[in-house]
Amino acid sequence: AKLVVALESGVPVGLSTGGPMSYESIKAELDELRTAELATYEAYGELSEVKRAMQSGVMWNIEYTPAELGPMAPVSRGWDFSIHPTNTDFKYVIFDWDNIFASYLLSIDDGGKELAYSNMVQVVRSKTARGFIPNYSAGGGKSQDRTEPPIGAKVLLEMYNKHGDMWIVQLLFNDLVDWSDWFWRERLLSPLDLIALGSDATGYGDSDGSVNAMQGARYESGADNSPMYDCTYGEDHEDQGQSGPCDWFHPGEEKVGGYGLMQMADVGQTGMAVQECDALVQLATVLNRTDEATRLQARADAMRSSMAQLWDDEAHIYTNLFANGTFYRRISPTSFYSMMAKAATDEQAELMVAEWLTNSTRFCINENFPTGSPSHCYWGLPSISADDSAYDAQGYWRGYVWGPMAQLTYWSLQQYDHLDSVRSARKALCVQMTAMFLNMWNKHGHVCENFSPFEDTDDCTGDKFYHWGALAGMISLIEGGYY
Repeated sequence: AKLVVALESGVPVGLSTGGPMSYESIKAELDELRTAELATYEAYGELSEVKRAMQSGVMWNIEYTPAELGPMAPVSRGWDFSIHPTNTDFKYVIFDWDNIFASYLLSIDDGGKELAYSNMVQVVRSKTARGFIPNYSAGGGKSQDRTEPPIGAKVLLEMYNKHGDMWIVQLLFNDLVDWSDWFWRERLLSPLDLIALGSDATGYGDSDGSVNAMQGARYESGADNSPMYDCTYGEDHEDQGQSGPCDWFHPGEEKVGGYGLMQMADVGQTGMAVQECDALVQLATVLNRTDEATRLQARADAMRSSMAQLWDDEAHIYTNLFANGTFYRRISPTSFYSMMAKAATDEQAELMVAEWLTNSTRFCINENFPTGSPSHCYWGLPSISADDSAYDAQGYWRGYVWGPMAQLTYWSLQQYDHLDSVRSARKALCVQMTAMFLNMWNKHGHVCENFSPFEDTDDCTGDKFYHWGALAGMISLIEGGYY
């Protein structure tokens, strides 16, 4: 069945599913609902437009498909990893950390709480038989070789602390513990005993050559083409650093579960894995799971201590470390995630903030923004340090600014609130990131997948309606006490 309506210039048309209604009645009802909706933003004061933009970005991408158990929030309507869908309306993909961040955005108020929980369930329950939440999942197909950055327990804890709903913790806790156990079982790099990125043998072929290969391990970072993982690829890949062989990666045995590892301990992934353990300890305590809390606390403390190996006393920052004990000095905001794990001493935290985060030649966060902000790094927090050789060319994770990095850096700085310099930098980060976010929203009504750090950029550098771009504004809502 289909409905055909003749459209004439200047003649309005209204559609109603609730019985016959005139256009005037439909318009009046919509106007009333719009007025009521806009009134809800008033509670956010000077940040009301941030809330409106954030909600628009995530709600636009709410979908339902019979392949999942409830509504979910895919990153964008343009992404699809479904295998032979019977209906084009059912095309979608769930990405691990992208979608978990969507639950965080949705959970800021009671109105979005149920959608946040539903979306969270779809992500976490896509867990593989080996215990990890896959990089992607769609229609039963999923990445069996790799995960993505672990933030599930942290977001679940944040939602529980805000809303107090025990049932969602009871439902998802064991799955998130399984994910943590998998990291310690299959992503520990010897002899450092720190987390490395990996991609495993799956027992079947893949279409893009990423499975059980260096590129699959790069995908596991979430920063798919970051200069942090540039290796020797040949002329065809020099500009973006993707694909091709690399002697940093040791592939797994060609059998299901044969895991391959990048031979480099990763600061960001290690910091997030420790944060997950800390969050799981708190969730275990809520559930009265004292034995589990004790086990996870010991795990977190041991890894936190081991992270001392990642401190680069020459560069004054936590740095990715090869298994042979040498540093790879390509620095991104993931180095700040050492603070998320509470691995840094106070002195180290202050050095990283002074020499890297607020340095106008590196990550360009400016307490006096916009006064004195360099045009080539105006918005701050680029995905690779502005003094890196890859920065000027830009491109995806090679210099663009990303909402998730803003959120993770914010969480990291929160752990050192007792230090005046770190607290000031955190507040400056909020101001700068939110100004960047609203700049594109006010110009175009866009919620950007990523942003150019350059002052004169006119539009998004990636997808124009991708919900996690709103994390650049979310941090100000948190700082303002709205979460």
